[in-house]
Amino acid sequence: MSNSEFPFPANPASAAFVLQTLIKTTHQVHREFERLLSTLELPSYLTGPRLRVLLDVSQFGNIRMSDLAKNLGVEARVVTQYVDTLEGQNLLVRMADPNDRRATLVKLTDEALPIIEKARIVMEKAAEKIFEGISIDSRKQLIQHLNQLTQVR
Repeated sequence: MSNSEFPFPANPASAAFVLQTLIKTTHQVHREFERLLSTLELPSYLTGPRLRVLLDVSQFGNIRMSDLAKNLGVEARVVTQYVDTLEGQNLLVRMADPNDRRATLVKLTDEALPIIEKARIVMEKAAEKIFEGISIDSRKQLIQHLNQLTQVR
């Protein structure tokens, strides 16, 4: 990204400018990621966030929807919408939590497994394209800085 996209203010280290740059960058990276996903042979209902849901469920196996929402950093109602769509495509199923009748678990269907494997490959290709101009050391530093942001509170 060029400086013309993000003009520097008098104080480029100000928290406000860093936040503004992070928001703009996140938006642009998300748009590029979605664009790259759309060029590949995945069903159109598999957006980036829905893929994250499937990948999280595949990582944890059966997972409570409330835990899935926490892992993804979204509201429970958002996870419900994602699960509704993915369940409608026969990629996820809901079931009662045997340890807590009030909780609902989700798990993958057999139909989801090949799609998840393909999605992992697609996501890796998209990520490599997005970060191709960033060195490994810079990527590691970026991860450290982003992790610091999530621990501030």
